[in-house]
Amino acid sequence: MTSTSVSTSPTPSPFRILVSAVLVLTFLRVAALATTGLELHGDEAQYWTWAQRLDFGYFTKPPLIAWIIAGATSVCGDAAWCVRLPSPILHGLTALAVFWLTRAVFRADSRADWIGLWAGAIWITLPAVAYSALLVSTDVPLLLCWTVFLAAWRSLVDARSGREAWLLVLVAGLALGTGLLAKYAMAFALIGVALHMAVDRDARALLRSVKLPALIGIGLLVLSANLIWNLQNEFATVRHLGDNANLKGELFHPLTALEFLGQQFGVFGPVPFAILIWRVVALVRGQASRAEKFLLVVTLPPLAVVTAQAVLSRANANWAVTAYPAATVLVAGWLVTQAKPRLGRWAKGLTLGPHLVAGLALLMVAALWPTWQPPLATKGLAKLAGWEEMAQKLRPVLAQYPDLPVMMDDRMNMAALLYTMRGELVAADRAQEGVPGTPVWAWDWNFCPEHHYEQTSRFDPEYAQPIMLWSGWEDPGPITASFRDVVPVGIYRVTAYGLTRVIRVFLLDRYQGHWTPPSGRLPCEPPAGQGLLPPAGG
Repeated sequence: MTSTSVSTSPTPSPFRILVSAVLVLTFLRVAALATTGLELHGDEAQYWTWAQRLDFGYFTKPPLIAWIIAGATSVCGDAAWCVRLPSPILHGLTALAVFWLTRAVFRADSRADWIGLWAGAIWITLPAVAYSALLVSTDVPLLLCWTVFLAAWRSLVDARSGREAWLLVLVAGLALGTGLLAKYAMAFALIGVALHMAVDRDARALLRSVKLPALIGIGLLVLSANLIWNLQNEFATVRHLGDNANLKGELFHPLTALEFLGQQFGVFGPVPFAILIWRVVALVRGQASRAEKFLLVVTLPPLAVVTAQAVLSRANANWAVTAYPAATVLVAGWLVTQAKPRLGRWAKGLTLGPHLVAGLALLMVAALWPTWQPPLATKGLAKLAGWEEMAQKLRPVLAQYPDLPVMMDDRMNMAALLYTMRGELVAADRAQEGVPGTPVWAWDWNFCPEHHYEQTSRFDPEYAQPIMLWSGWEDPGPITASFRDVVPVGIYRVTAYGLTRVIRVFLLDRYQGHWTPPSGRLPCEPPAGQGLLPPAGG
């Protein structure tokens, strides 16, 4: 008698399936970055500038993005693909953190791992993630820190042992502080935690524990160097937040708010955002589960605050992006545990299918650019092209006047050209430290620093005369009128994919003071040696 044994291979765990999917998609995104012809955007180039001189803070953002870029470029160089390399990797790690968050929220549900698989898969294919994985931005590390913080906080609420609880306090505190070093929007997480304690008795118990102040203390300790930097720099980054809010003039713009909310269907995807709205309705009706209450109270603060900002002034589509890690878990939880089977299958298909197709199409455009230029893509990607061509036109000018420093009046132009012409141009503050290259100064029209270059490399007539002006202004008259000797050199234009860039070049000498606006007033006092001319037209 013979016995026949049938060997069956074990079914892969949901986490292993997610890891495999994340690795494949991350590899494809890195490969697209390695082959793309898309150039750095002005903001990306500015972050690269920051990475050349590491500090504990910068004018518009905390320092984490500069540290990350410095780490990447120290390994693989300054090419655009290397500057952007951290983004797809960090998004992949965020997808795994979303899985942890899901397990923390649905720990009592036997389907928690499958919910986590769907949540991670939805996250890694989101339209906003697919796009931002091809750029370098402060949102990418922020989202990883945000998700880890929420996962650690939710696990802390249900922690069963003192050792586990204190480990979670440490992780949550480090994630909170590191997230604040990425972007101050991390503070929205504390609003979510406060609301969670208001609606959940177990979370409220932490108010009677030293663990909550310990968590916040760890976060502040991580942030402390940046706080000291702000103290030493007149709270430059904090003041920029107020300037960015732009709460001036008429403070009622309902159509702007509707436009912002409409953009969220594109950021999060039409089906997931519709499900999110449906679950908000359930919360208002008192029909949300305990898990959904937690996910909604940490999702809604960023959306509510930024929508209010849009009503008062303006808001960019990505300003509420921290709402979506928890919202992704909310959507996945509803699809797996509450949706009727047929509806759930349709919703899953209409979420992952179009997102994946759109994401892969974007990868192909990026990988083959500029060989393949679909009509709908050229308008959106025009800002990522044209700088190398402009640099080729300006290099002969630089060679013609090798002993003259350069001055620029536009932040984006200055950032892009400092990166594109690296090795040839260098920010003036770095030049004064002995870094080789033609020094580049920033023209501060009102003596009030409004960006990094005006803060660190503001034109100083004591060190920078004669000088060559590369102006992006349509009318650089207020600048040229501030010098006695003005020689026009030329106008250089580059049109790439419908976007035209113009640089006007002048030789300037014998600075005689800033030409003031018709009011005769400037908001800030000029430094010593930089007086004022009579008002324009006076």
